[in-house]
Amino acid sequence: MVAAAAPLLAGFVLAAASGGATTGSGGATDKPFRTEVAPRIDPVFDDAASLREAVDQLFALQAEMESVRDQFSAAVHAALAQMGPIGAPPPTTCPADMPRLYGNASAVGRRYLALGRRFGARFREVRRAEELGDTVGLTPDYRSRAKKAHELYQDRVRDYREMRAAFYDQLAEEMRHAGCKLPATTADAAKPAESGAAERTGPDPANPSNWVLEPPPEEPSASTKGAAPAIWIQIDNSRCTEPSTLTIDGTAVGAIAAQKKIPVRAHAGPHELCVTPATDKRACGAPGTVRRAYLHDGWTLLVRCGD
Repeated sequence: MVAAAAPLLAGFVLAAASGGATTGSGGATDKPFRTEVAPRIDPVFDDAASLREAVDQLFALQAEMESVRDQFSAAVHAALAQMGPIGAPPPTTCPADMPRLYGNASAVGRRYLALGRRFGARFREVRRAEELGDTVGLTPDYRSRAKKAHELYQDRVRDYREMRAAFYDQLAEEMRHAGCKLPATTADAAKPAESGAAERTGPDPANPSNWVLEPPPEEPSASTKGAAPAIWIQIDNSRCTEPSTLTIDGTAVGAIAAQKKIPVRAHAGPHELCVTPATDKRACGAPGTVRRAYLHDGWTLLVRCGD
């Protein structure tokens, strides 16, 4: 049986080499299997030039976000100034200029959130390249910038929390107390905004769920890290001719001397602060006495007196 199989195998190879075999009835010819195809290499990972471009975009977005953050902070403070000095009773009617000022702050906040989504996408791209070891193909200056991406991302996470407290928790709450009508929260598109037109219809700052730029997965949450880190904040009472009392989250901290700027020990994170003149008989929690803010190291509260 083994000897008989050899002629059969030789005949098959001969037929394939000669261009095919002819069928007995129809005369159709079977085409041989050919492998003369030009080799091709499909790249699985981006090259160094693409990674450098992602790093450049990350830093460019970071610089633009810092500029827009300053514009947003100025717009929010301009709106809060219409509510009167800190510690004074809130206005009984909505100030006439509040809709315009709130609209300005909302527009800048919308742009900031759209930039943040693009920033987050670039950060994830750079971080993935670091995890896969692709950054070894970069020049030393770009490797250093890629390592700094994590620090930049954490700074933006802190800014998100602080700006959310100023716009959503503080400004919106005081507008409600004054009887101002807030615009309805718009639905948010799921896709990141990549153009100017998209930014105008992108994430709504009045929606608290949009103020989320979570830390990378490997970063432990506050619950796993334990207590928030201790920080120093500044209470600037230099414009007031009488001392003010400070309460944080319902706990009395003490008196802030008149015409002084005092450092105060606190813990990072969102808190409720109550600053009232020593002669004010209102209890903390009364309308106009509480400010919500995200505290971080170096944060400053400027007390504005009504005298």
